[in-house]
Amino acid sequence: MRIRHATSFLLAFVLIAGILAGGLHAQTAAGQAFTPPRTPSGQPDLQGVWRAWNLAKYDLEAHGAKPGVPAGLGFVVDPPDGKIPYRPEALAKRHKNYEGTKDPDPWKNADPVVKCYLPGVPRITYLGWPLQIFQSSDVVTVSYEWSYKNRHIPVTKVAPPPSTDDVQNWMGVPRGRWEGNSLVVDNTNFNGYAWLDAAGNYSSADLKVTERYTLIGPDTLQYEATMTDPKVFTRPWTIRMQLQRQKDVGILDYECTALLDEAGIHHTWPRDFDEVDK
Repeated sequence: MRIRHATSFLLAFVLIAGILAGGLHAQTAAGQAFTPPRTPSGQPDLQGVWRAWNLAKYDLEAHGAKPGVPAGLGFVVDPPDGKIPYRPEALAKRHKNYEGTKDPDPWKNADPVVKCYLPGVPRITYLGWPLQIFQSSDVVTVSYEWSYKNRHIPVTKVAPPPSTDDVQNWMGVPRGRWEGNSLVVDNTNFNGYAWLDAAGNYSSADLKVTERYTLIGPDTLQYEATMTDPKVFTRPWTIRMQLQRQKDVGILDYECTALLDEAGIHHTWPRDFDEVDK
């Protein structure tokens, strides 16, 4: 009896997986055929409020359930095995990072976001809070609900002059361009402190992130990010997910440090990040 039930379950699982795979294939094909609206300057109109309704914030790789963390599928599409291609010597640090997340006290928790440090790119995209995109002919601005943070992405053919922000920082320095219907953003100059998710996945200051925003339907924005960091990874790797248009409400208030203040938690932290081997 148990064998028969197990066999039936397996067949049902395979059938459902096939249906989902077909649906995803059809969705991709539909996205390739979708003609996005245009701004007055002729660029694809990506403007609006968008949100990632997924579990990427917990772990970019497929994972089982853990205390406080639901099981979820992964978002790594390259390599095909869905695994982040760490250098062997870098895996120990990921494990150490995750072990340091189990204390709810922000003073003791290893995740920089718990202390209200900037999430970095690409993590801020799927952290759980919505974002809003604004466009002009030469700048795309991404405004995040999380702590009112903004990214101003130049998309001019000639690079703007260097600014005081063109140094190593949490969010990197972006430079955008249009490739067909996609906005492609190259990000460099990271400080090497930000994580990629709550599972301790990380990078170094050598990280380069190439983002790709593509409207594949009237209310669906496909987001891809390719991470290149020879110091931590053996090869470039890519994540892919969909952001859904949020129509019912715009960007609201979420000031991370103010909320810590209200909770009576002092948020001037020791600079333990200086120990990071960048």
